[in-house]
Amino acid sequence: MQGRGVLAGLIALFALLLLLPAAVNRGVLQFPDTTTYIRGADAAVVAATGHSSAWSDDARRALAASSTAVAAPSPVADGEERAGATAAPAGGFPVVLSGRSVFYGALLYAGDFLGSFWWVAIVQALVTATAALLAARRVAGRLDSPERLWPVLAVAVVTSVGLQVALLMPDIFAPLAILATAQIALHWRAMGRGERAFWLLLLAAAALFHSGNLLVIGLLVGVLLLWRLGTRTALCLVPIALALLVGAGGEAAFGAAVRKMTGYSPVRPPFVAARLIADGPGRDYLDRACANGATLTLCQYRDSIPEDSDSFLWASGRGSFMGMPPEDRRRVAAEERAFVLAVLADRPLAVVGTSLRNIGGQLLRWQVDDIADARQGGINRAKLPPAVRAQFDTTRAAEGDFPSGYYNLLAAPVTLLALAALLALGAARRDAMPAAARGYVAIVLAGILLNAAVCGAFSKPHDRYQSRVIWLVPLLATAALAGARRRASAPAAAASGTAV
Repeated sequence: MQGRGVLAGLIALFALLLLLPAAVNRGVLQFPDTTTYIRGADAAVVAATGHSSAWSDDARRALAASSTAVAAPSPVADGEERAGATAAPAGGFPVVLSGRSVFYGALLYAGDFLGSFWWVAIVQALVTATAALLAARRVAGRLDSPERLWPVLAVAVVTSVGLQVALLMPDIFAPLAILATAQIALHWRAMGRGERAFWLLLLAAAALFHSGNLLVIGLLVGVLLLWRLGTRTALCLVPIALALLVGAGGEAAFGAAVRKMTGYSPVRPPFVAARLIADGPGRDYLDRACANGATLTLCQYRDSIPEDSDSFLWASGRGSFMGMPPEDRRRVAAEERAFVLAVLADRPLAVVGTSLRNIGGQLLRWQVDDIADARQGGINRAKLPPAVRAQFDTTRAAEGDFPSGYYNLLAAPVTLLALAALLALGAARRDAMPAAARGYVAIVLAGILLNAAVCGAFSKPHDRYQSRVIWLVPLLATAALAGARRRASAPAAAASGTAV
């Protein structure tokens, strides 16, 4: 019981340290997509109950359009879709984008309903602190002496994890999903009911909150299956598969609800097509295919498609996905798979080469300016309700005055030192890092690599994508060092006790 009390105290202290960046900022951090998540949840509430809020302008317009439509049901508007998105042309049906989880939006909506987004940051801090210390306890092998885990608290101060906690985006759940996968795979049978419930619910939430987590954890399960076949290591993968099914089921339920309400399925932006076009192989193929009479919808826009993939996906001008009429957007999304396969068949080595370059670039991007400086993110203040806008304007991030240089300066040395410590412990005698701890470290590092692979190959490399997971390396290192110190001191204590 005493050990549980100490662990609870460490979790509370860790959570407070994680909230320091939000306190320094004078509020939570927002991103252009934040309002999209909230408006998606708000639209669901308006449609289901009729209750509206300060976020409900788009939802009310969509429902009004639906009530006056004759030929076909009008869809619920996609919220703002992305900062700068424009309304659908007359005669077109607005497009509901997938990939902005209504389930994470519900968490933000609940915080706003309670009167402050600080509630979201507090929840994310408590969940992160609990997951980090439970993971550290397993890596260190300190189930009976959690008081020795105090060095792990330094992770909240010397890494950018607190910024991820303060950010109103599902980013923090990407690293937590990796920890949950390692914890469940290696220690499911050794955990009590409460700890099992925590990790399973956390992994299911991460799968519901972002489809990227589904992909990363699905790939990680594939790696674990190969590991189990090759080494006969006992791994528990069924709970992980169940959590992934919850995530897939949530996406399916969202799609079914959108189809019922609008008559159209949600549309996933063509991330991979955008990446291939920006890298070159996709644009070369498009030029040749369109010149030879291909009927791809993109052929109508090939002379005006932006060079940058983000501009292609989110800008509102001609040639950009968001600037196309709704029906063209649906066709481009529907044609993406065939387009990607055709480009792969046309120039496979070029695609592999550019993908490896993007993955390598993504793996080494650990800065935080794109989330700590709201001016870089391009938040559309006009889309914020007055009360939210007034609070946002008081933050240091809105003024471009947040001290992100502190985290940028520490990112490389802290991460590299932590990685060196893990390698040194792994190369030392086996009692310095037991097999279970080595397996835990290997799974988490594989998850970090897969995060870079998915984000780098399927999207444009961004600092935000890798900085959200790289703090796991110092977490593992401090936990492993705490465990190594215990094992080193135990023989010494025994020797001194037997000396006469």
